[in-house]
Amino acid sequence: MDTTITARDVIGKDPFGKLLARLRIKPWQAALLSLSFFLVYVIVLPIYFDVWFSKTGLERSSSMDRVNQVGFWIIHPTIIFFYVWQSGAIADLYKYVFPLAPASMLGKLMRVSRMLHELRNWWLIGAISGGIIVYLGVIFIFEVLGKRWYSINWLMAILLQCSRFLLFYMIAIIFIRHLIVAFNLNRIYLHVQFPVMIAQSKYSAVFDAITQYGLSFAGFGAMLGFFIAMRNFYGTPVFPEDTIYILGYVILMPLAFILPFWQAHVSMRLARQKALRDISDKLQDEYDFLMSGSATPDTLSNSSAKIQTLRTLFDLTERAPTWPFENWSIYRVMVATAFPFVMTGLGYVIELFL
Repeated sequence: MDTTITARDVIGKDPFGKLLARLRIKPWQAALLSLSFFLVYVIVLPIYFDVWFSKTGLERSSSMDRVNQVGFWIIHPTIIFFYVWQSGAIADLYKYVFPLAPASMLGKLMRVSRMLHELRNWWLIGAISGGIIVYLGVIFIFEVLGKRWYSINWLMAILLQCSRFLLFYMIAIIFIRHLIVAFNLNRIYLHVQFPVMIAQSKYSAVFDAITQYGLSFAGFGAMLGFFIAMRNFYGTPVFPEDTIYILGYVILMPLAFILPFWQAHVSMRLARQKALRDISDKLQDEYDFLMSGSATPDTLSNSSAKIQTLRTLFDLTERAPTWPFENWSIYRVMVATAFPFVMTGLGYVIELFL
């Protein structure tokens, strides 16, 4: 019986993802194609249309547009890289997690997980997201048509909106895949009996793999945060578009890291609580026996040793973690969330005084 989920299963009905998979485009190749296209869009076409340098009547030239240069040369290639890489990374996570499930549940869990990824309508959410962003962009383009390098003519404006559509389509699909895998992992955890983990265990490799994926997702999110920060510090924020970006970023980044671990956290917390209750009950029994006054010298010594052992177990159990990752990991996610805004804001302040 097939008990694996492949990268193609994760891609599901996503037409753009299926196209790249059919062409066997690797992540670095997708990023290179994106970078090549935008080098033409940001340099070659502006030079051809005489909007590379500032001139009379042009509000913003291509060479001076740092926000869009960052977006086209860094953000777009990074996002398409992650978009192509993510499907394989998620498939690898399933290879780690499925063996934790009971053999009797494995086939059902695998089928349901695959079905959720392959639902026909998921990609439509990405298309709608891209369509909304294009609609907002078209409204703005009409206000600056012929005044800025990316709207100097209809060709440049259409290429810009096509890139925006694809960008937000991929972002939406990336988040949808992430939510699906988080949901599936939490369903699998429901069937796993987690012990109290006071040291490395057989679960460590699984949680380390999920943590690494989560940190990669946080890095992807930080790139989005960098672009959002650039738009707000070096551009003119567009309402409500940029407000949506900031709110979504601040809320979703930490939540996205925690979600794949949530049910494991619940199970680990319950396991620790049960262990503490069991140890407390045994400790109370030994204490009551000693206080009863019926202990002989031999049983007194034996009971005292038991109490010492139970106290040690209680202390160890009390310090056992209830999240399957090190505290340092969540600090790294918090730093990754704030870092783009801190560094961009610091650069902006320094420029004001130079």
